[in-house]
Amino acid sequence: MTVWAGRILMFLATAHLVTTTALSHAHLSAFLQGDLWLPEHGLSDLSPELGAYWLTVGSFGLPLLLLGAVVVSTGRAGRTLPPYLGWGLVAWTLAGSLLLEPTPMILVLIPAGMLIAARRRAGDGTAAAPRVRA
Repeated sequence: MTVWAGRILMFLATAHLVTTTALSHAHLSAFLQGDLWLPEHGLSDLSPELGAYWLTVGSFGLPLLLLGAVVVSTGRAGRTLPPYLGWGLVAWTLAGSLLLEPTPMILVLIPAGMLIAARRRAGDGTAAAPRVRA
């Protein structure tokens, strides 16, 4: 279950990065030209270029992809993750989803629930034995 939770996190992160990059492609040249440095109105009044940055490079996408990879490797080693990871994802997802609707962010509840369930199962002594790779 942990491996699948990580795979789902990686899929959601990749889908986010691909989609937002496709939607923001018109602003990507501004990233390379230095237009994001010292914005005229600061960060309180986002330009379209700054908004595109926060949707792509500055978004949660890459850290979520890396977290998913760690979750997958942990699950493949037959270990579970601490419960705060699943619950932290739940809290973050609910807060983000309450602030912005509609959002696909709510889908993060699926792997978060899987991580919580995997941890509870492991706490009951019913966790799968670690796999040995040849």
